[in-house]
Amino acid sequence: MIGVVAPASILGGLSVLADPAVILAICLGVALGIVFGAIPGFSATMTIILFTPVTIPFDPAPALIFLVSAYGGAVYGGSIPSILINTPGAPGSVVTCWDGYEFTKRGQAVYALAVSAIVSGLAGVIAAMFLLVVGPAMASFALDFGPPQMFLLAVFALTIIPAAKGSSLQKALLGGAFGLLVATIGSDPQRAQPRATFGVTILRDGVDFVVVLIGLFVLAEMLQLALRGTVKRDAVGIEGGVDQIKMAARAVIDRPVAFLRGTLIGTFIGSLPGAGADVANFVSYNEARRWASADRKDEFGTGIIEGVIAADSSNNATQGGALIPTLTLGIPGSGSTAALLGAIAIHGLQPGPGLFDRSGAIVYAMILSLFVGNVLILVYGIPGSRYFGKLAYTPPKYIIPAVVVLAVVGGFAVRNSLFDLWFVLLFGLLGVLFVKYDYPLVSPVLGVILGEIAESGFVTGWLLHGGDPMSFLFSSSVSLLLLGLILASVLVTALQN
Repeated sequence: MIGVVAPASILGGLSVLADPAVILAICLGVALGIVFGAIPGFSATMTIILFTPVTIPFDPAPALIFLVSAYGGAVYGGSIPSILINTPGAPGSVVTCWDGYEFTKRGQAVYALAVSAIVSGLAGVIAAMFLLVVGPAMASFALDFGPPQMFLLAVFALTIIPAAKGSSLQKALLGGAFGLLVATIGSDPQRAQPRATFGVTILRDGVDFVVVLIGLFVLAEMLQLALRGTVKRDAVGIEGGVDQIKMAARAVIDRPVAFLRGTLIGTFIGSLPGAGADVANFVSYNEARRWASADRKDEFGTGIIEGVIAADSSNNATQGGALIPTLTLGIPGSGSTAALLGAIAIHGLQPGPGLFDRSGAIVYAMILSLFVGNVLILVYGIPGSRYFGKLAYTPPKYIIPAVVVLAVVGGFAVRNSLFDLWFVLLFGLLGVLFVKYDYPLVSPVLGVILGEIAESGFVTGWLLHGGDPMSFLFSSSVSLLLLGLILASVLVTALQN
């Protein structure tokens, strides 16, 4: 049963979750996610990409639950170096630096780390609840999507790419257009004729977006790390104990509105294609400052706990929100869920309409694992932050070789092809250029993923409707709704830019 929260489906998910191997996968996934997330520059996206080939020998349920758990752990872990050494572990933790590091300079690092762990874990639980309630309804709605609707949905998602902009609308759109060009490589979906393959046989299957992800997000970051030569800035001691943890719990209890506002912003923004934790981070912080009292407003950035709550409640809440379009529509909500989308496909599941119907037990187990995983963030995070923080000082000479080896293994494992390693290198070099000239990396990735969905939906739908544009565009109420959303998105983008 789909469309509403179905007790039978939840019981099926709980039976999967009761497997000791799955419980171990959650515990291990959250712990490793925190460890890798705490290494500066090692984002949740990189964590999922690097561990995906490791999970291939395992059954889909423990493998995917491990990756989902690592995803949540890495998002939280990114805040640890932000607070301790003023260096974000991931793009979604940039704002945490602004107030979090000020606490460390005042000798209150444990206080800020404990607040971060508490709001991250609780926000993740609320977002998981939202996914559990909304996910089945969205899945039921998605079953009404045929090829024309999938085409319009992909176009709508492409119009939201500007939300992922790093510095300008033009750069976000150019990045998306580049991704669309890459998506055209392969066989024509209508006539099965090779297109832009240059006589290379393996390119008839196109460029796998997992390879693009590994190059842009993993290899590019390691190349930049090698150029920088260091991940450590100002080293500050970590002092404090139980008293600061009690203060942290009291600080969160005394600020329920700030916490819930950040959580809801993160959940909503996470569900938008292209707008991940980094966008939610900035929006939540800005809204917290906007609604603060006149005196308090000027203190943001000087080390106030409202700034840490706004930043870290929003970035962890994006996890549940981002999984809604990923699981129900096959449209990733962020770079991390794009990587997760690839992992789901590698394990034989087909994300999108019908996933809840075909693989309900595994999907519900993934959703329910979010509750356990976010509780584990509290369990690991509060007492363990002092020790995870030492990872922030790991020398690049150990990080770079280990990660590059994992990237090479991951790139080869996608199709067992040495040719894909050239693409990993190519996109790694392109990723360095994109970052240098401030092009958002998620834009080309969305272009690659959405380009294939849009083309397939257009070609199939066009043939089914006999080439009649009126029938193709206006054949159902879902199409009309999507056309309205596309129009509204374009107008809003035009007015804002």
